[in-house]
Amino acid sequence: MKMIGKILSALILLLLIGANVFLNNSVVNKGRDLEGLRVEKVSLESRLRELENEISQASSINTIREEALQMGMVVGKIYFLPPVPVALAPQR
Repeated sequence: MKMIGKILSALILLLLIGANVFLNNSVVNKGRDLEGLRVEKVSLESRLRELENEISQASSINTIREEALQMGMVVGKIYFLPPVPVALAPQR
């Protein structure tokens, strides 16, 4: 009976040690994954700022003007015409 108790205690101890090792390994892996995601987030935020800067530069009036000139577009001319007189309606 004493021997069975010792064996049972040893099995429980081994089970607890195995569970502890498994959980620690799982936590370490999750921590590693989390750190990788954090690094990726920083990288993506940096790329986002670069793209926002490119958008700002591309939408500036000077850039648009330069691109239009390279495409062969010219500045338009506006002609103001005097208003055409409207015939007077007969008085009632």
